[in-house]
Amino acid sequence: MQVAYSHDEAARAAYARQAAEDWHAFLTARSREMRLGARLVVVTMAVDDAGKFGYRPLLDAIVAALADLAHAGLLGEGEVRRMAIPTVGRSHTDLAAPFSPTGQFDGLTIEHLDIFNAADENWDRYTSDGDAGLFGARWTAFARASVFPTLAVALHGGRDDPRAAQFFDRLEAGVAARLAAAPERLQIPLANIVLAKQS
Repeated sequence: MQVAYSHDEAARAAYARQAAEDWHAFLTARSREMRLGARLVVVTMAVDDAGKFGYRPLLDAIVAALADLAHAGLLGEGEVRRMAIPTVGRSHTDLAAPFSPTGQFDGLTIEHLDIFNAADENWDRYTSDGDAGLFGARWTAFARASVFPTLAVALHGGRDDPRAAQFFDRLEAGVAARLAAAPERLQIPLANIVLAKQS
């Protein structure tokens, strides 16, 4: 479901190629929009120095809940196999690659590039209030808004499939219950990049 945790080397290579193309296209488009001397701050998904994408407890909970929905007959095995989250965390090397060896790409330079682990605010609230149910519900609400619609595309009828509402609700309940049963801080690797338009 998330290529960062896939053992399929061909899939990982395909995602990496597409991510590199997308990063080049993004930089080219931004360069054309920026005036000389302008700066742009980009915050994007990343992998840490060990190559870890993060979000593992949430992703594991989604995979397990999808398996339950397939076992219950709501989803077909083929539908579950087609479900994928099309995101890639880039490394420091990936982000800097277009700027090698000259330090410039289409008139842009990198003034700052830092990869860091963002705070898990849901975990911080949980350590304060001890409410595991609310911890699970908060992370699952994030996933429902950001990830579930993409997964629903794999349903036979897409997002208009008559099972879509039930799919969303039952997946949300399953993920929230799993996260609440074993709360765990999520690793959230992000990259902070400052680009400058030099020419």
